[in-house]
Amino acid sequence: MPTIRTILPQQKSTEVPLLRVAAYCRVSSDSDDQMHSFSVQTEYYKKLIGENPLWTLADIYADEGITGTSRKKRDEFNRMLADCKRGRIDRILTKSVSRFARNTVDCLDTVRMLSGLGISVLFEKEQIDTAKMSSEVILGMISTQAQDESVSISGNMKWSYEKRMKNGTFTCCRPPLGYDLINGKLVVNPHDAEIIRNVFEMFLSGIGRETIARYLNDIGVPNPSKGKKWRHCTVDYLLKNEKYIGDALLQKQYTTSSFPSTRKRNFGQRTQYYVENSHEPIISRDTFNKVQQLIAKNTKEWCYHSHPLTGLLRCPHCGCAFCRIQSANEVFWRCASRNNAGSKCPPLRVVEADVKAALLRAANTLILHYQVILAPAIQALEQLHTKSNGEQAWLLQINSQISSVSTQIHTLTQLQTQGILDACDFAEQNRILSDKLSKLRSDRYAILRAEEYDESIAKMRELSDLLEDQDHELEDFDESFLRELVERVVVESNTALRIYLPGGIMLPEHMPETKRRYKRL
Repeated sequence: MPTIRTILPQQKSTEVPLLRVAAYCRVSSDSDDQMHSFSVQTEYYKKLIGENPLWTLADIYADEGITGTSRKKRDEFNRMLADCKRGRIDRILTKSVSRFARNTVDCLDTVRMLSGLGISVLFEKEQIDTAKMSSEVILGMISTQAQDESVSISGNMKWSYEKRMKNGTFTCCRPPLGYDLINGKLVVNPHDAEIIRNVFEMFLSGIGRETIARYLNDIGVPNPSKGKKWRHCTVDYLLKNEKYIGDALLQKQYTTSSFPSTRKRNFGQRTQYYVENSHEPIISRDTFNKVQQLIAKNTKEWCYHSHPLTGLLRCPHCGCAFCRIQSANEVFWRCASRNNAGSKCPPLRVVEADVKAALLRAANTLILHYQVILAPAIQALEQLHTKSNGEQAWLLQINSQISSVSTQIHTLTQLQTQGILDACDFAEQNRILSDKLSKLRSDRYAILRAEEYDESIAKMRELSDLLEDQDHELEDFDESFLRELVERVVVESNTALRIYLPGGIMLPEHMPETKRRYKRL
């Protein structure tokens, strides 16, 4: 007889899972008032999310002193989107559309991407909830208004900058290493000024720029470019900076009128202004002039004695480097092992001028489109890794501490402005808090870097930093820049190259087919 067993229906759990809610804040200025606004926003969202029994705090993402016209430099915004793709967020709260993005295309594309992931966004000021939104028309109109407002503000700022440059009252927004910016004036920082003097002395004693960059990284000297490493090019910029002799060349870069605007190196497209004796010097004019002469001499000697392609071109069959051969008609490169008896490598040869032109094209393609090329590769690798709960909790704690210290700095500034705190006490306490804030940000950066389990991600981020520093297309073959940009070039055929970048990214490049010339016997 068959045995019958009764299986009762399973009761579904009535427990509703908590909604993982994140908040995004952004302030577009480094001023004390805006920093206060930043700390207020972060505290507000922690309280709002914490008081809702159906919500749990995923994280608070906050960009400080960053424009909303582009996603390019909004590290926290991009980190939030990466966490959304990893499935860590269900809902995002933000103050307004203008805080989320001042670029219509970015705003709509991001909302569409998040909706596709099942993530809703609530814009509190406009009371727009994408979970209930049936049409993008209203969101598009508001984001367009925010974009137009940004364009108007940008135009006013350009006019203001130009006017102050003409009358010599313009001051930089970010002081170079060796100076502090106090009340709109460059004031020598004694500790950092000694480092600048050492760098100039090291260079005059024959130490190269790459060695100086390693030295600065080893002793922990912060790069003014927001925590990036020192490199050959940044040391070169430091050695050529006229501010160290007390002068100021204004409008070295300019902002384009396109939207979103970009910063470009000024090669005569805009008027420049040179202000002599605008502030206290760190380096004597005699020392500075000697350094410029040595830089010019080294550049000429490098161009004359060395070949930038040496060791870079590789054979796809044996892996050997190519050697340079100069004939009566042209200079070409071929596999060095072809000189060995019994070599089975095919007769590959590439014209030097064509290789340089191909590398120049690849470099300019990366400079113009590095975000499109690198961002997907970095995101693909990031998706293979998940943070540990301990790291996530520590990151939340650090974000909270950053908010708290920012509030303390704002309070301290108010006390000094009201005359309650004298200048000496203010300077000392402000230094302590600023150092603490810098340390917290470094810790946060270290945690985020720890996520990069694969060394390829770290290399690609450094490559992204290098390309970000290069704010204009190359007009000529730049040996030092391309050496940092390219790891190796595999010569696939007489007309095809595989250019390998740090992190394993490969770019194909083609060259024109050339007819080989033979001597008539």
